[in-house]
Amino acid sequence: MTATTCPGCGLVAPATGGPFPDECGASAECWGRYGELLARSYTVAEYRHVHQLVVDAYIAQHPGGGSRREVQGLALCLMTLCLFVEDGADPREGAALHKQMMAGRPDYFHRLEPPPRLGPTTAVDVLAARDAVEHERLSWAWGRDVWRSWEPHHATIRRWNTRALARPET
Repeated sequence: MTATTCPGCGLVAPATGGPFPDECGASAECWGRYGELLARSYTVAEYRHVHQLVVDAYIAQHPGGGSRREVQGLALCLMTLCLFVEDGADPREGAALHKQMMAGRPDYFHRLEPPPRLGPTTAVDVLAARDAVEHERLSWAWGRDVWRSWEPHHATIRRWNTRALARPET
């Protein structure tokens, strides 16, 4: 059986011939594991509170190319990952934060060169969780690992957050 290696996280898995994601740098096999994680958070309430953390960690670990949509998607995920990890923002606020970040139709996002290693923790590690408590712990470990890997771009991402979340003066 032929094996594939995920270009994002390095997962080596038997080739399934499954669908490839359109806008992120993942193998079909890794994308399938991510789908399992999403299904878990959509169907089991105890997993839902870290859903956006899981999404952000996955996308930041599997950056796509340079299309406007890919650049924006990665930027938003890195921006909320920063807020979750550094500022203690609640992942349940992720969708509202993304909406606020895009409210001004920002044109300042640009492609960030991905680091050579995107963290040791992967979707497969989180899937191994035996219960919701372990799922949360592993999701946070994954988010922190991925955030640390983007350290060369932390200043840029923080500037984007400052700009996108600035309150208009009254």
